[in-house]
Amino acid sequence: MSLAAGRTDWAAEAEDEDLATALPAPQITKNKDGSETITTFVIRDDGQKVKQTRRIKKTVIREKVNPRVAERRQWAKFGAEAGRPLGPQTDTTSVGENIVFRPQAGFKPGGAEKENESAKTQKDALKNVSIKCRICSGDHFTTKCPFKDTMAPEGEPGTTPGDLGLEDAPAGGLGTSGSSYVPPHLRKGGAGTGERMGGKYERDDLATLRVTNVSEFAEENDLREMFERFGRVTRVFLAKDRETGRAKGFAFVSFLDRADAARACEKMDGYGFGHLILKVEFAKKST
Repeated sequence: MSLAAGRTDWAAEAEDEDLATALPAPQITKNKDGSETITTFVIRDDGQKVKQTRRIKKTVIREKVNPRVAERRQWAKFGAEAGRPLGPQTDTTSVGENIVFRPQAGFKPGGAEKENESAKTQKDALKNVSIKCRICSGDHFTTKCPFKDTMAPEGEPGTTPGDLGLEDAPAGGLGTSGSSYVPPHLRKGGAGTGERMGGKYERDDLATLRVTNVSEFAEENDLREMFERFGRVTRVFLAKDRETGRAKGFAFVSFLDRADAARACEKMDGYGFGHLILKVEFAKKST
C-alpha cells in the first residue's frame, strides 16, 4: 500500500530518532604501560551527546580468603551483567572498602562507649588539677623551680649541718654517715666557708627578693629595668598563668650582691607600679 502524498510513516520517523540517539559501544584500549583507556558516550540532560575518556590501571592484589568465597567469585554473571568477564566492571560497579568482621568472645554492646565515658571523666578531672611549686608557689613542678637551690619549701626548715650529723666531726674525721670525706664548709664545727669558685662575680644566694602584688600585665623586662637601678641583677622570675599568659602577682629578683638587694628592698617596697603598690621583701632562704 502506497502512502498518500504529503503523509509520512510514523514508524520510520521513530526508527530514525532511535538511530540518532543510539550510543556507540564502549571502547577499551590497552596501553603499553599496562593501563587501559576506556572511551564511552553518554547523553546529557540537554540532549547533547558527550564523549568520556578514562584511563585506569589495574593492580592485582592476592589475598587468602575462604574457599567458599573464592568459589562464589567464579560464578557466571546473570541479568544485566550476563556475559561479562569475572570481577567488578568499572562502568557499572563501584568497589567499596573491604571490611573484615572478626567476632570477639564476651563482646557487650555499648562497652566501648562506657570506656570512652570513663576516660572522658578522668580527663575532665585532670583539667581541674593545678600544679603548684612548694618553693615559690609558681605554676610548675618543684623540681623545675629556678630557686630550688637557694630557697627551702614553704613551711619546711632548711637543711643544717646538725641534720647531717656532722656538727662535731673533726677535720678529716669520720661522720655519722659512714663517709670519711667532710666538706670544707662543715669542718671545724661548720666555721669554715671553703673556697669559692665564682670569685668576684659569684652570685650571692642570699640576695633574692620576693616581689608581690605585681600587676598581671607586668613583664620580666619591666621588673629588670626597675631593679637594675640598684645593682647588677642576675635573674628575674615572674610567675605566669599557663592559660592566660598573664602574671600571677608575684616574682623573684636575684642580685649579684646582697647589699644591692637590701638597698633595692628598702627603696622598692611600697613603690607604685601598674596602679598597684609593690611589696618587696627578702625571700625565705635555706640555712
